[in-house]
Amino acid sequence: MQKIVTLKGTKDGFQLLVDQSAAFLTIVEETTKLINPLKKEATAAKPIELTIKTGNRLWNEKEKEEIRTLIEEKSYLKIKAIDSEVVKIQRALEWHDEVSTKLEVSTVRSGQIIDVEGDLLLVGGVHPGGTVKASGSIYIIGDLRGIAHAGTKGKEQAVVIANFSYNAQVRIADHVHVVDTAEKEMQDTAAKFEVVYLDDLHILRVSPLNELKKIRPELGNVTGGLING
Repeated sequence: MQKIVTLKGTKDGFQLLVDQSAAFLTIVEETTKLINPLKKEATAAKPIELTIKTGNRLWNEKEKEEIRTLIEEKSYLKIKAIDSEVVKIQRALEWHDEVSTKLEVSTVRSGQIIDVEGDLLLVGGVHPGGTVKASGSIYIIGDLRGIAHAGTKGKEQAVVIANFSYNAQVRIADHVHVVDTAEKEMQDTAAKFEVVYLDDLHILRVSPLNELKKIRPELGNVTGGLING
């Protein structure tokens, strides 16, 4: 017979594995039996962290609060997280927006702003006074002469790729860099695509595009909004 709740020890504490088909009242009763012996292993000064795994079942806020109160009041266990293998439709849609690449085919002129969730692929240029923003990375197939702000919600792994042959301002999260053509050795007027990124010292760097795979190797594993491997 399958157990309703199973307690599993890990190096980081305990996991409580819950039968997703069981009635919640039964889960509460079985959990009460399991946590009593753990009083001897934890103290108020050094509580043991517990992660609850509910499988393909979502608990509502009332159920989460009830199980949290039960465990934390009857023992020195501390609930670290209550994890499920499923998410609400609204959260799934939000996640899709966060990881998807948005395609824009346009020229961003002075005073115009493009602001998207996730990554932005812009086919076109950004004129002085124009701004493009994305919570993820920004890839511009064209000239950047205005402002590009990647990682608007704090994602410091975001990058900006564009032709940086002109004066431009690049922001990644809260960090700002002004690309000044005086810094460059302009041999001709050919487009020069480069990548701007935040290094381990939190300094914005400009590197040749062919170094992107070394700088952000995870970018090569993204397909259809999912990270492979």
